[in-house]
Amino acid sequence: MKPDERKELQLELKARRELVKRLAYPLSQLEKADAKEQARREERSAALSEYKTQQEAHDAYGYDMITEDEYRQICETLEAGEKYVAETLTPINLALRILRKFVGRMDTEARDIEFELLPVEEQNRRREASEARRAEMEARKEARRK
Repeated sequence: MKPDERKELQLELKARRELVKRLAYPLSQLEKADAKEQARREERSAALSEYKTQQEAHDAYGYDMITEDEYRQICETLEAGEKYVAETLTPINLALRILRKFVGRMDTEARDIEFELLPVEEQNRRREASEARRAEMEARKEARRK
């Protein structure tokens, strides 16, 4: 690797690390906002049902306070509420996913650049160690299958 290429890679590595560091605060803000939104969805879902859990509905059914049809309907409503809480996609949630993917990609690319900056002997040593670990994991998988 030429000295100019090495300097360019070192500069790019520093830039990526700086970017990841500076994105940590917006990432934490989005995580907090997403947690608040999810808590609001959970509250809304819980408020819509007289019975907060399937166990409460089951107890009411056991004491003949509700019919079997009502019990099934309550269970379906609770499950739909859980899906609403877990699967509802909001702008904040989507922004958080996008930012996490971006930061992860920057981390991966930074590690790739670090690897490129290593001496060839060290790169080969790490590749061999990685292959040995991979072969060991495959052997363990095969052993479990038998």
